Amino acid sequence: MKFIKQSIMTAVCAAALAACSALPSSGPSARQVGALVQQNAQIPEVELIDVDGKVANSLYQTQSHQSFSQLGEGYASNGAVNIGDVLDIMIWEAPPAVLFGGGLSNTGSGSAQQTKLPEQIVNARGSVSVPFVGDVPVAGKTPLQIQDIIKGRLKKMANQPQVVVRLLQNHAATVSVIRAGNSVRMPLTTAGERILDAVAAVGGSSANVQDTNVQLTRGNVVKTVALEDLVANPRQNILLRRGDIVTLITNPSSFTSMGAVGTTQEIRFSVKGLSLAEAVGRMGGLQDWRSDARGVFVFRYTPLADLPSENQEKWLAQGYGFEAAIPVVYRVNMTDAHSLFWLQRFPIKDKDIVYVSNAPLAEVRKFLSFVFSPVVSSVNSINNLTH
Repeated sequence: MKFIKQSIMTAVCAAALAACSALPSSGPSARQVGALVQQNAQIPEVELIDVDGKVANSLYQTQSHQSFSQLGEGYASNGAVNIGDVLDIMIWEAPPAVLFGGGLSNTGSGSAQQTKLPEQIVNARGSVSVPFVGDVPVAGKTPLQIQDIIKGRLKKMANQPQVVVRLLQNHAATVSVIRAGNSVRMPLTTAGERILDAVAAVGGSSANVQDTNVQLTRGNVVKTVALEDLVANPRQNILLRRGDIVTLITNPSSFTSMGAVGTTQEIRFSVKGLSLAEAVGRMGGLQDWRSDARGVFVFRYTPLADLPSENQEKWLAQGYGFEAAIPVVYRVNMTDAHSLFWLQRFPIKDKDIVYVSNAPLAEVRKFLSFVFSPVVSSVNSINNLTH
């Protein structure tokens, strides 16, 4: 009887190995994923990267480089006037006013003559026109400096002139603030506006704080920080500079869990970020009897420029540019105890797919369950056969 049982088991196992590929599965096996890069040696279909300490730390450092503090502080505006600004100029002349007119009373006293000039727009040459004075260069000068210049020129013609110059409209030293459904040009003042001032100027975020990123464009450099981090870390709330662009991005972040994880689902997370360790936890962890701990994969599209330098050459040789989106598969072997540290450093990105492959024994169990289900009434019986 024992011999018959062993013979049956031998035949069943042989059949299982031959038939497992025809059974329904939650996705490719670890070996099949690894074989993707072997299909064409000249032009790989995907970039397969085995995650280790170096890879995890590199990805972690790349994410941490998204910091406004690295751009350096801006500066509070000194109130200098520039081309396109609008000035308000007031001139007083003491009696008897001889230049701007005025008269004396019967007692010989008089009042100062006030003259308000039309609003002056700083022209392309950086100057404004003042009666009896002519063109006055004002670009790069503060209102106080401008009024001293006008007053100095009038002293030779007017009686004890006094001048007040105000910056009426600041069109030059501004920051553009963009949000879905609303955008403003925020003038910079001597108070020194910061990024959160720009967020407030546009009415704040239209979405939840945890779903909002703040993007700062300064020249050719673009940095993105979660609004949650910006509020919590004062070092990120830097002074703005003329010409900066602040954009509020409110796209919820999510990743998809697939494979031997019980349920395929889309899992949302804060734009502040999520590690692969946290992602595995939200997926419910790996199933002991079904999942292959050596085959945990993260699928994503990555700009070629973000790949490790040693992985870029083969793609560049095929004519891909640094901005090209390369399909990348990161493979984690969770049977290695060191991987528990790597998982904490590996950042999950929006639209990633985290896939856990089936263990080989799980396919055998599935086949045995299929073959013996008409005659075996207990799951424990199947377990006994496979042990």
